[in-house]
Amino acid sequence: MDIRVLGLLNDIAAQNSINSYTGVGNSLSFPQVFSDVMGLGQLSTADLFSAIFPANNVNVKVGNCNVTDKTWQRIDFPSWRYFQDNVSADSLNSWRATGAEPTGIEAYIQRELKKVGFGEMAVIIPENLQKKMGADSAYAQEITEKLKKWKTDYDDMDNVLAASYGNDPVVHQKSKSYCVRLDEEGNVKNYMVVSGGMDTKESDKSNGTSKIYHQTPKKTVVRAANQRTVQRRYRS
Repeated sequence: MDIRVLGLLNDIAAQNSINSYTGVGNSLSFPQVFSDVMGLGQLSTADLFSAIFPANNVNVKVGNCNVTDKTWQRIDFPSWRYFQDNVSADSLNSWRATGAEPTGIEAYIQRELKKVGFGEMAVIIPENLQKKMGADSAYAQEITEKLKKWKTDYDDMDNVLAASYGNDPVVHQKSKSYCVRLDEEGNVKNYMVVSGGMDTKESDKSNGTSKIYHQTPKKTVVRAANQRTVQRRYRS
């Protein structure tokens, strides 16, 4: 990437950092981002998503993710692998379930989920969608805003639920990582959100008027939420 483009993206991330974990919308809109970078160099799809989600480490996988909804929504489907750099969009196409579905608290599942860092985002997009986004800035804006709206809606819902359980929604937001699969029209087809595993201790600052958080991973259950588990949670 051109060094000037990289510098601009860093500036965009810095300007948006105040809204990173609170669910507040970014201060710069997609048209502003796109107009600022045009003329500096061609942005990739990954660059565009990174600019819109400055609080997240975005990893875009372009290709044919041929995984059925039923398979994706199994608790043991290893969608956590998509966060890895060496795993492509089609790497898990041949995965098949064996045996009864686990609960999610099994040691081997927890071990894999805890490998996912805080604030990660893996976006899986079909090759045709990526090409259309690269050829049409208005269309790229539409798709990027779709994903941004999905994340905002999900976080609003999930953070309210976290608060109802007595958890700090700001801290809970910091613990989240997202694996999102888009369809040919750029809609969210499947997702898996990892959260939890963050310990917090509050301590007063010297002036006694505010508090700071110290986060360290703790050995508790990490959740992996998808469409099916979210629906179950809200029925109960």
